[in-house]
Parts: sequence; C-alpha cells; structure tokens
Amino acid sequence: MEYKVYDCGYMKIHTIKTDKFKNCSMEIMFQNPLVKEHITENNVLVDMLMYSSEAYKTKREMAIALEDLYSASVRGVCTRLGNSTILSFVTDFLNPKYCDQNYLDNVLSFSFDTLLKPNLVNGEFDRRSFGIIKNRIKADIESLKENAVRFAFRRSLIQMDEESPSSYSMVGDINDLEFITPASLIETYHRILDTYTCDIYVIGDLDMDQVVSIIKKKFVLKENKKDKIPLYVANQSRKKTIDVEEAGRYEQDIFVMIYNLEELTKRERDFVIHLFNIIFGNGSLTCKLYKYLREENSLCYNTSSMYQKYDQLLMVYAGINKKDKKKCIKLVTKALEEMQKGNFPIEEVENAKKMVISSLKMSEDSLGGIINNYLFYELDNLPTYDKRIKEFSRVTKEEIMELASKIKLNTIYLLKGEE
Repeated sequence: MEYKVYDCGYMKIHTIKTDKFKNCSMEIMFQNPLVKEHITENNVLVDMLMYSSEAYKTKREMAIALEDLYSASVRGVCTRLGNSTILSFVTDFLNPKYCDQNYLDNVLSFSFDTLLKPNLVNGEFDRRSFGIIKNRIKADIESLKENAVRFAFRRSLIQMDEESPSSYSMVGDINDLEFITPASLIETYHRILDTYTCDIYVIGDLDMDQVVSIIKKKFVLKENKKDKIPLYVANQSRKKTIDVEEAGRYEQDIFVMIYNLEELTKRERDFVIHLFNIIFGNGSLTCKLYKYLREENSLCYNTSSMYQKYDQLLMVYAGINKKDKKKCIKLVTKALEEMQKGNFPIEEVENAKKMVISSLKMSEDSLGGIINNYLFYELDNLPTYDKRIKEFSRVTKEEIMELASKIKLNTIYLLKGEE
C-alpha cells in the first residue's frame, strides 16, 4: 500500500494505491470550524447535490446514469468532528481496468459535475427537488424523538452544556429549516466552495498520477489555506455533579451518566481508553456494566459505555426502571472504582487487545476503513494500522488503572417513560 499527498494549493489530493480491491473509492471532503446555525442548511445542501444535477434533473435520471457507469454509487453526509464540521461526498466505482477505455474520466466527471453543476432554475436550486429534500429532513429531525436512547443522549448533553458543540444535533433544527429557501441555499453553496478547506482521498489500483491530473482539470476552487482546526471540544468538569430528570412518552426509562476525561495524554486517547472501555462497559457480555447491572441485578436489558474522543467524554447508558436509579448509579460507580484499583484480571486486558486488533484488521478490509485511517492520520496524527496494532499490544494494566483515575462524573440524566 502506497500513500502519497499532492498539494495543489487550493486543495490536497491524498492517494492510496493498493491492489487489494476490485473497486475504487474517492471521497471529497470539505472541512470548516463548526457553526451551529449552519448545520441544517449544510444538510439540505448535501442532500440536494446528491439528488439531482444540471445534467440529471431527477433522482431517477441520476440512478440510471450511475447504472451506466457499471453500478457506481454516490453519497453525501454532513458530520461533526469535535469543533469542526465535515461535508463528505463519496463515489465508489469499479476498477477502470475492467471497464471501457474512458471509464475513469467519465466516472470522475460525474462526481465533480454533481458538485460544480447543480440543478438550478433561474439562479436558484430547483424548487421541486428542494421541496422533497426539505420534507425528508423535517421528517428526520422529528423522528429523533421516536428513539428513546438517541433522544436521551441528546437531552443529557444539552443539560450538561447547551452551548457545547457536543450537544448540537447534526440532523438539524426545525426552526432553522423553515428559513431555508432555494435562493438562500445558493449562498450556502458558494460559502462552502469558497471558504471551506478541501481534501480529496482516492484509493484503489489506479495510476494515481493520471487520477490527479484528471482531478486538477475538472475541480478548480478558490485558493483557501487555513490553519488546522483544533478538534478537541473543551467540555469543562464540574465540582458538583448535575442530576436531571425529564419526562417522556416512552415505554422504558433511559438512564445516562456523562464523565469528563481529564487531561488525557495522546497515548491514552488513542490506545489506552479503548481497552479500558471494553473491560468497563463496551465489551458485550464480559464487561463490568453488563455483569453488575444486568447479570447480577437484572436492572436493565441493555447497557453500554461509549468513548467520545473529540468531545473528551465517556457516556454510560442503560434502559432501566426509574425506581432503580440510585442502585444503578451505585453499581456504575463501583465498576469505575474497580477499574481505578485494578480489580480486573490481566486476562481481560489481553482479551480486550485481541478484540481491538481484530476490529482493526477487519477495517483494513474495507475501502472506507483505510481512507478513514489516513484521514485521521492527517487530522490528528493517528498512527497507521501496523503501528496502532503494535501500540495496543504494549498497553499495560497499570496504564488502564492510571487512565481510570482521570475519569470524573459530570452529569446524571434520567428520561422517564410513561407510568
């Protein structure tokens, strides 16, 4: 596998040459500091660009064109990474050596035309397509309340700090959605092309010099060099834990505990915390939370802990009965204290290492997994696969205990269901 970066001034092209797959993939990534008021319009824009274009006026026409390109596929997504927002446009396509002579040029042209030649009518986005997208996003926003766990996570983070990027909903906001029009979306479109930094990742068994040459001809942006965005959100710890209860119309009560991860080293953020989390609460039937909350005390059907790296948070949740809240807090606290004291066998550390390494090796078997590895290598200096596997193998029990001592409770939240 050969990784190379081409600096074109207005964008960087990252190529990963490998003959491991019959398919290839290209991800066009726009990044900028996160602005809460721009989240909804960014989502609408991404969906609009993936729905139709100047050449293909409907979703059906887009689908037919992709079928003609040997079943290529395109998708777009708007995500948050700590303090930044990322708009990604991905094209998956067949290795050109199995296709017609002009296939590579044609499939790349399709991808860039969807971005640079949108479906406009009288200088604004096509109203029919806009109406379909707007209704779909409205339904997505409203559906958040239908999932008790997702809603509880969102509400718990808002209670922790509603001004923190960690609490922002990346699906969007109903009130912001109402003010978006086909005309205003043009302003959003130009703001992204003109001010966001752009990186393109290409992976496959390709002549990368040829690929870069095609991209430079077809995709020209304004010069826009910026300093790296500080990714990590500074969620402050509390001297006194917040304890909040809210009512909802759900069949089950959802319990959430939010912990700050205080002053972790890079090694702890990248490696030690993952092993801790598997033993503590994310290792399926063998973890402490499952053992104490379900197996021994039958307090819940499911429970887990989640590491939010760029928010510097650890979140614990369980579907419980609200009368068991105090007992649940006591058992989660007990599990964390045992991690701090080293009350877990070395065999669990070794099993956690095997799980993580197995997951890394599986990720190496996907185009997207490899792109993500190099993406985070660039954004956060995360080591590549081989180095990560070696570092996970070297983590000690003492390091896990030391990390556990840096985990401090911030917020306790209970979303109460109906009686």
